[in-house]
Amino acid sequence: MKETTERGRDHLPVACSLSGSDLAARQRELVEYVFGGALQLEELENGYEFGFPGSTEWTEKLVEMINTERACCTFLTFELRFEPDNGPVSLRVTGPEDTRAFIETGLMAPSTG
Repeated sequence: MKETTERGRDHLPVACSLSGSDLAARQRELVEYVFGGALQLEELENGYEFGFPGSTEWTEKLVEMINTERACCTFLTFELRFEPDNGPVSLRVTGPEDTRAFIETGLMAPSTG
């Protein structure tokens, strides 16, 4: 079953279902509310890994962001890793080819629209 799921994911379009002012507002929110607070950023072959503080506020914020993004960017894969003793939280956002470019322009870049 896992192989079928992975193969199906690779055929999802690398696109957000939001458009226009909704997309611009979401981009601004992600930059200001989430990605602007990242303590570290690492490029991956198929996406990015972000490091965040390990506080309850940040873990709740990240889970909320993932739930929202899963609805409009169905091709993305999200992985959260929690370090022991309330240490940092790592968020991996990955997907099929072109995902890294999408994240750079669609999630991390502030919209001017």
